[in-house]
Amino acid sequence: MKLKSKLKQALGSLMEISGSSTDIFSGIDAAIAHGTDRTDTPVDDKYVHEILFLVSNSHGSITFLARRITRRLETATDVILALKTLLLLHRLLRGGDRYFEQDLRSLWSSGELRIDLGWSCNDCDRLSSFIIRYSELLKERVQWIINQSGKLEPVRPLGLEIQSCEENAIELVLHRLSKCQAFLDLTMECLPSKIWHSSRVTQVAMNIILRESFSVYVCFCEWIDILLNSFSKLEKPQRVLALDVVRKACNQTPKLDEYYKSLRTSMVGKSLDFPSVRVFTAEDVSAMDMASSEQLSPFHCKLETKISTVWVEFDDDGDSQSSSLFSFGGFEDHLLTSAGDDLITDQGESSTTTTTTITGSTSNYMQLL
Repeated sequence: MKLKSKLKQALGSLMEISGSSTDIFSGIDAAIAHGTDRTDTPVDDKYVHEILFLVSNSHGSITFLARRITRRLETATDVILALKTLLLLHRLLRGGDRYFEQDLRSLWSSGELRIDLGWSCNDCDRLSSFIIRYSELLKERVQWIINQSGKLEPVRPLGLEIQSCEENAIELVLHRLSKCQAFLDLTMECLPSKIWHSSRVTQVAMNIILRESFSVYVCFCEWIDILLNSFSKLEKPQRVLALDVVRKACNQTPKLDEYYKSLRTSMVGKSLDFPSVRVFTAEDVSAMDMASSEQLSPFHCKLETKISTVWVEFDDDGDSQSSSLFSFGGFEDHLLTSAGDDLITDQGESSTTTTTTITGSTSNYMQLL
């Protein structure tokens, strides 16, 4: 009887859990459907909070969420429905905690979450093209996290832990700068036509896109200052990568400045505080290139050659030798020459060479030169 009672109790618990999971999945499905209808209204906050609450209270339900979002994107034929589904995903990424971000990123890496649309960009209108660019941006956005300071930060790549602290720091800065530039490039491609600037869903999506790009650009400025300040201490491979970053910034920052200017006065950007873009120029690249070339030179200082014009005169007074020095041009170096060396003859006897006397006149010296 006791065994039967325990089995009934266990079966009841399983049925309760199963029923609870079914209720949670149904709740997630309903929230997605209501939040991504075909009306031109932004995704309601209550659906975002409801989905996050349901996922946090059911282990494994985030996989169900990822599959439902994927299916809705791939089967969407209405541009507003597709745009609102992307916007819902973006809102969830911003509203979820670190574990939610990590789980969603893992599902994206494994292919459970696919941020792809059911049409191509070849025969699309401007809004459809914008939606496709937005989906590409979200693929990059999944690879970022919101840190404890509330700033966007790219996920640390695997492999940096095995390096030294100094190498780790430089490699991390270079990685972050590269990710910032990729993020900003994708942001600049998200530019809807003026007709769709009045769309409420488009306005909300662009508002989030721009605000996140501002955060990324501020981080880019901080990290590139760190890179430039430590440029003289970098090894050659790191210097090459740093120059590549600045060269890309030379091409990218003028475009980013124009992109922000084009949206400042539009309905999309009127309420936003746009940053002032620091434009890099070819002169910045040339200065860094020159500094790098000088540091790679084998000589770090100028080498000077001194020629001495001091001559030595020897007197021919037998074994005793006296010498006097003649200096020309006031140079300090003296050239000392020895008049004789011991030579060993074939018979084992030593003989001394005769000292050659050279007159110390200036004219003879100049003739020898």
